[in-house]
Amino acid sequence: MNGRPGIYQNIPNLITLMNVCSGFISIICVFYRNLEYAALFLIIAAIFDFFDGFAARILKATSEKGKVLDSLSDVVSFGAAPAAIIFMIIQYSLGQAESGFNFNSTSFTDRLFLFSSVFFLIASSLRLAAFTVQKNTYIFSGMPTPAAALLFAGLALIISDPYENRISEWILKLHVIIPSLLIISFLMVSKIHFVSFKFRNFGFRQNIFQYFLIFISAVLLIFLKKFAISPIIIIYIIVSFVNHIINKPSDV
Repeated sequence: MNGRPGIYQNIPNLITLMNVCSGFISIICVFYRNLEYAALFLIIAAIFDFFDGFAARILKATSEKGKVLDSLSDVVSFGAAPAAIIFMIIQYSLGQAESGFNFNSTSFTDRLFLFSSVFFLIASSLRLAAFTVQKNTYIFSGMPTPAAALLFAGLALIISDPYENRISEWILKLHVIIPSLLIISFLMVSKIHFVSFKFRNFGFRQNIFQYFLIFISAVLLIFLKKFAISPIIIIYIIVSFVNHIINKPSDV
């Protein structure tokens, strides 16, 4: 175990536990068919996920226990919780939002659509397992699970807003949501190197893509507020593709 003992060692772990608690509450909100709060608690989980790693580096309180705990928490918050949200989004697409899921009265085809959400859970679990054993944590090989989860949390916020009917209708088309689910699941287990926000230094030339993303994210959040989340993640994917092609990174 590296770093400081005692209370300093436990601060990042406590933040990680807040992450998994937020993910659990998100799942509970799906049970109660509250898509908006499910998405909001997933976003809160992502905030805790960012700060637990940040706190560990600042306090020099990294440990193998903390790394494993972080991955286990992320399976709940960025695997199970977003998969549950996707399940509910597909229910909206199938017109089952009010009645809920009834296995006996749901057609076989509809069941296949609904349970396709498990692909997200599988892909996120594989992504997190690979990241846990990865030595170089400054390189994201595959789309990070929090980013993938936030994409669907952002879509859930749009769908749950009563004033965004036109956009919601487009998102809720099965030929939009199912391919999106499969593409994001593939990106998580791919070898594409996504932009990391773990700065080794703060030089502009070495971190031009990071600074560009921070600037664009700030602008979108100011003008679009909560509806900026999904567009930010889409831009993040595009920028990461460009960065991957330009830098031609070797496999980790």
